[in-house]
Amino acid sequence: MAMHRVLSTLLAASAVWARPNLGIRAPQVYDSCINANDISLTFDDGPYIYLRSISDQFTAAGVKATFFMNGNNWDCIYDAARISDVQYAYAAGHMIGSHTWSHADLTTLSNAQIQDEMYRMEEAFSRILGIKPAFLRPPYGDYNDNIQSIAAARGQSLAMWDWDTGDADGNTTAQSEALYNDVVSAKVSNALILEHETEESTATVLVPYALNLFKSKGYNLVTMAECLGVNPYQAVGVPQQQTSSWTCDGTPDPGAACGGSIACETGTPVFSSTTTTGPTATPTPNQYIHPSANSGDCLTAASNADGAVVEIEPCVAAGSTSQSWTVSGSTLQLYGTKCLDVTGGATANGTPMQIWTCTTGDANQQWTRTGGAIQWSGHSSCLDLTDGSVTSGNVMQIWACTGGPNQQWALTSGPGSGSTPPPTSGETISPGASSTTCLSAPTNADGAAVVVEACNGSAGQSWKQTGGTIVVYGSMCLDVTSGSTANGVGMQIWACTPGAGDANQQFTVTSNNRIQWNGSDECLDLTNGLLTSGNRVQMWACVAGNTNQVWNIV
Repeated sequence: MAMHRVLSTLLAASAVWARPNLGIRAPQVYDSCINANDISLTFDDGPYIYLRSISDQFTAAGVKATFFMNGNNWDCIYDAARISDVQYAYAAGHMIGSHTWSHADLTTLSNAQIQDEMYRMEEAFSRILGIKPAFLRPPYGDYNDNIQSIAAARGQSLAMWDWDTGDADGNTTAQSEALYNDVVSAKVSNALILEHETEESTATVLVPYALNLFKSKGYNLVTMAECLGVNPYQAVGVPQQQTSSWTCDGTPDPGAACGGSIACETGTPVFSSTTTTGPTATPTPNQYIHPSANSGDCLTAASNADGAVVEIEPCVAAGSTSQSWTVSGSTLQLYGTKCLDVTGGATANGTPMQIWTCTTGDANQQWTRTGGAIQWSGHSSCLDLTDGSVTSGNVMQIWACTGGPNQQWALTSGPGSGSTPPPTSGETISPGASSTTCLSAPTNADGAAVVVEACNGSAGQSWKQTGGTIVVYGSMCLDVTSGSTANGVGMQIWACTPGAGDANQQFTVTSNNRIQWNGSDECLDLTNGLLTSGNRVQMWACVAGNTNQVWNIV
């Protein structure tokens, strides 16, 4: 099966734009950065086997990349490894954009085929990441007024470039490195550079060369959206649970388009919002937010006033209205009417955090749980424990998401070490769909799988909640295997770790009967909804309304 690569053409003309305010702008064509001293390195044609390596190199350098992805080109985006890699890069704070489904030349397609190329990619991103992309890079850089109009109607700007490494066009690494050197020699104010994620030499040679060169010259290496001062996504919601429909079978082959036996999709994909209304969006009250590594210090508002700083203070054992947060949709609320808020909506590292009166749709108050991080929705910035200090009064900030310990937070139903409840007596844990099926550890050994079986009153089905742990056999804890955050990781039991506890063994039973892994957005999940005896339960991204994540503890 032939794989298509971008045959890039450097645009001769470049539009001149006024520097915008951060936010959603009317879709348009961008072929250069706007902000001074910014360079955006962008990578096309993935996801492929080098995505994780490129992501890690940027993360290690403390900077961000942009990836424009296909659905079915060098690989299928629904392959398990590619799903994991895409989620990995997104969680690291890199920007993800569309490069169409099959990398067909849009200028040769009918309107229905163009819509299909965009729709399938939007659907994949909604499923895997829970995002609506705000940028589309047309294959080969080819577009016309009609393509721009269709993209704009779908809320997407066209993402071009003003420098091309030629890495997918046969250039040697030396020639591509010379392009980087030309950028520096020209003393440009900014640059929007095209590379390809699918080239091994790009991942192993060009990326480290570019990172070292541009950082040494004092440039800011940022996402394309950041260099333009706009949002990378139209909306940020929650990922969906994988089903058999996640496949490239029956979709256009690389370079091909819908038609004939493959119907063209032209509508709007299902999008799972974090701000839905109704019974599936019941707020979770009385949540204490503390650094994952320190359960004795809590996120606190200095006062109940607009603009009050958000700081770290010792957790109050008896509870405190200044520390008792409510998770409501994509907001974190305090005092009933105040929300965690990015001061002034500033995107600069070090911007202090505050509370402000909650306003529907206020972008400065929208947050997404990504692993243990609390990420500012639509941005690559995360809530950050300033300087890693838990000194009383230390004001919290936002900082580029790194995945580091200063950005790992746990939400618990009591203030950390100050409110450990006494152990409960033996309880059974049953899926919401069946009171005669029980969570079970059939054997008392480290690594024993946790499954569902018919309730039988055995010791392996008698669980006790002790602090944040769920204990069976007196000394074995419900445990996330290897601490993996990937969807689908099987659950096990492991010897309980005393004291502060093993992070893989810390859970919160929420008010809507979820068993959520502290410091993550993962919930205990009845695998495939099957009540079959021996079905091993798993962790999966918490999804409102997912009945596989409802558990009754009796």
